[in-house]
Amino acid sequence: MTASHHHHDSSDQQEFEEEAPPVASRRRVVGAVGLAAVGAAALSACGSGSGGGSNAADAPAAPATPTDVAATEDIPVGTGVKVDKDGVQAVVGQPSKGTFTAFSPVCPHQGCQVNPSGDTYVCPCHSSVFDMSSGDVTAGPATTGLTSYPVSVRNGRVVVG
Repeated sequence: MTASHHHHDSSDQQEFEEEAPPVASRRRVVGAVGLAAVGAAALSACGSGSGGGSNAADAPAAPATPTDVAATEDIPVGTGVKVDKDGVQAVVGQPSKGTFTAFSPVCPHQGCQVNPSGDTYVCPCHSSVFDMSSGDVTAGPATTGLTSYPVSVRNGRVVVG
C-alpha cells in the first residue's frame, strides 16, 4: 500500500502537467491578440466610416460635464495653466483678479496644443499668440481664436464646463 501510494505520488508529480501552463498561456495570448486585432479593426472601420470621427478632433468641444480642474490659487493673476483632467483638456487663465477664462488648448491653425506664456497662450508650432482674456489671436498664422469654454469658480475651485 505504501509503495503503490508512493508510486501514485511520483506519477502525479511526473504528470504535473509541465506542458499545460505554457500551452494554456500561449493559447490565451493568441486569443487576446486576436481580440485586440479585431477590436482595432472595428475601431478604425468606425472612425474612417463616419465623418464625425475626424471632425471631433478638428473642433474641440467643451467638457460634457463641469469638471474641477484647479484651485484658484494655482492660477495667479496674469497667468494661465494647461490642464488635462478626467479627459478635459483646456488652458485656463486669470487675466484679471477674480476673472477666469478657459479655452480649448488646440490651436485653430494646425491643431497643435498651445502653451501658457505670461498672459497669453503661444502655439509652439508656428508661434501664433492668443489673448488670455478673449482667446483672440494676436499674432501668427492662425486666423481664428481659441474655442472658448464655460468656466466658473466654486468654493475656490476653477470649474470648466
